[in-house]
Amino acid sequence: MASDINRVILIGRLTRDPELKSTNNGNYFCRFSLASNRNVYNRQTGESRDEVGFFDCVAWGKSAETIHKYLQKGRRICVEGNLRWSSWEGTDGKKQSKVEINVEGFQFLDAKQGEGGSRESDSSADTSRSPAAFDSGAMSDDDIPF
Repeated sequence: MASDINRVILIGRLTRDPELKSTNNGNYFCRFSLASNRNVYNRQTGESRDEVGFFDCVAWGKSAETIHKYLQKGRRICVEGNLRWSSWEGTDGKKQSKVEINVEGFQFLDAKQGEGGSRESDSSADTSRSPAAFDSGAMSDDDIPF
């Protein structure tokens, strides 16, 4: 049997505040949508323009709680995961389907905001994945293990 690949890496900005919900078992999940720009070049006219794609995402567990707690509309994030397709019958009896990104990892890309810019003013925020969290001034040569 062939091994197929289903991986997605996407950088974009949230189009709305993340929505945190829980399943009947008490597992948390968070739904949000990203807008991601890409530049499209037209060889015939020699012009380029930005084209926007909108992508629905869902994160689970601790990731869901963290995204909901620290991100809001307009914030920039990198998500990694896989595509999931689901189908259902709507209330009108018509079959509907959608594809969404099942988030397995993420990284905040905006600099950490002050207390007024976050959903909660919790100074113990997990910024270990944020590029802005690294402060080279806080490390000396004695801290380097080699």
